Amino acid sequence: MSAHSRRGRTGRTPKKAASRYTQTPRSKTSKPSAKQATAKQAAAKQAAIISTRAGVGAPALRLGFVRGVSPKKWAERWARASAQPLELVPVAPHELDDAREHVDVLLERVSPGAEPVDAGTAASAGASDHQHRHAVRLYAETVALVVSADHELAAQDEVDLEDLALVPLLDHPDHAAQWPAPLPWQDPSWAPTDSLTTLELVATGLGGALLAQPLARHLSSKRAHKVLTVTHGGQSLLPGTEIWATWAASRDADDVQHLIGVLRGRTSRSSRAS
Repeated sequence: MSAHSRRGRTGRTPKKAASRYTQTPRSKTSKPSAKQATAKQAAAKQAAIISTRAGVGAPALRLGFVRGVSPKKWAERWARASAQPLELVPVAPHELDDAREHVDVLLERVSPGAEPVDAGTAASAGASDHQHRHAVRLYAETVALVVSADHELAAQDEVDLEDLALVPLLDHPDHAAQWPAPLPWQDPSWAPTDSLTTLELVATGLGGALLAQPLARHLSSKRAHKVLTVTHGGQSLLPGTEIWATWAASRDADDVQHLIGVLRGRTSRSSRAS
């Protein structure tokens, strides 16, 4: 075949077939590029860290939380820090005792200045280890006043202590002793049994209720209620309820301690004491 015929219709002389394979194919023993080697080393290092922290096939840690607590940010931090699954378990008020037995770590709300049940004290004589709990205080919550949506104070976003004197405060189970005294019920049987029932009474215009702000926002309805912080210029005027992380002494293992570190904001670069 002549050179003219090999040019074909384009008029260009095709390259020799051998020239397409001038680069030697990579063999199994060829070295990866520096970038690939770095990425491989980083992946291996991360895999080793994950394996050390949780182990392959580790069971899920169960994190219980009471109403008004949002565990999303901690769950996201945990996902970045550990391969071990984290199961989020919402806990209703009547389920607290059961939750203390069946979750690994419990986020619970306590009155201002108080401590969680059976936490931070020596186990009583004859008590088993699982009845003694460790506890770490995480943060304090702002106090809020909840009034009906058509209340004269509903146009505001915050109230001061003088405003509280203008509102009949309903007595309910979550009203802290450190807050202004509520009106006593003429018949104790009329008293609401929980915060949700309390807010149903608030919606009728019967009075207002003091609650932890996150709990108030969680339970209230925008159509029926207005949640007002008891603050002045953003500063709280009443001692707030506190959120604690508690766990059984018998469950004080490395994975639980790792989770407690995450809850306290500790990162992989932080010391265990931070």
